[in-house]
Amino acid sequence: MRIGIVCKVIDNYGDAGFSLRLAKALAAQGHETILFHDDPAIFSALCPNNPAEALTLIDATQENFSASEFKPLDLLLEPFGTSSEQTGHRFDQDLKEQHADTPWLVIDYLSAEDWIESFHLGNSISPSSGHKTSYFYPGFTNRTGGLLHCDFPARLRHNRQLKLEEGLRLFVFSYPDAPWQKLIEWTEQRASGEPPVAIGLAAKQSDNAEFSGVSWLPFCSQNEFDDLLAQYDVLFVRGEDSFVRAQLAGLPLIWQIYATGDNAHEKKLANFFKRYSAGLSPECATSLWNCWASWNNLQGSQDFSDTWPVLLLHLNELHTNAIRWRDHLFKGPELVKEVLTWRAVQTPTLIEKTDL
Repeated sequence: MRIGIVCKVIDNYGDAGFSLRLAKALAAQGHETILFHDDPAIFSALCPNNPAEALTLIDATQENFSASEFKPLDLLLEPFGTSSEQTGHRFDQDLKEQHADTPWLVIDYLSAEDWIESFHLGNSISPSSGHKTSYFYPGFTNRTGGLLHCDFPARLRHNRQLKLEEGLRLFVFSYPDAPWQKLIEWTEQRASGEPPVAIGLAAKQSDNAEFSGVSWLPFCSQNEFDDLLAQYDVLFVRGEDSFVRAQLAGLPLIWQIYATGDNAHEKKLANFFKRYSAGLSPECATSLWNCWASWNNLQGSQDFSDTWPVLLLHLNELHTNAIRWRDHLFKGPELVKEVLTWRAVQTPTLIEKTDL
């Protein structure tokens, strides 16, 4: 098939990261994939080299861009529904007009909320044009679209033992408002003779101070990210793409969800935590939630300096749970497979309107 992906970059590397990972996975399965985007600088950083033989990256902001040059397309994918008035370039409209009969699937944000099962693969039809859009919801149950994990390296799918007596390695990729400095303060206040702690900070914050035991990690390409995570014992991750890869790594994780003005992110965080922590002891689950809440600066949460040391007492149980959760995900729906299965039964997107 010839597949087009529409990517409007709104959330820095989040939108681009997922779109690129999806495009590479489709191309790896032999589908000619074209990724239309509006931010060449970000895609160059994520993918400095030619990503795949069957994948083409197209900067749709160029003056000479024309959607008519890319006929025919068998499927159009729109991650996160970012084709809206808040974006400067409406190349999605050109693609819809030029490929009116091509099935158009909006892939929404990942969520653990129950309601997405009812909306997964639902449709909407524009009253004015008759254009049908379908909606795909990634998730953690068999009644959702699952996760993109077909590209996870087989060499990393093993159960690694924690060796805490030799030290603790922490990977930290956070938004600037996370209490990451308190994590560093904790490492500096540890008594002499305790196992060493090493922190790798993946996004250098505005404070350029140097700290003992802290490495400022350079930006790495997407192809290197899974191997990078595998070098650590606990993963502090943010957003969606790094959050998913941390789960697939089978290592304990602290998730900083992207905060929204209406605080809807708090409910999303709690819904995922409910699923993720289902197999933990009550003491461990409480400690994990308290740490997540403080890392996300939730209203009424405790200080991270208090929640983090308590969580460390349960690290072995958290590691066992992370492996169990990873195995659950690999047995569940795989996003690329689910998308292609949906496409196989589709009728043209443009619905003929009856006269009223």
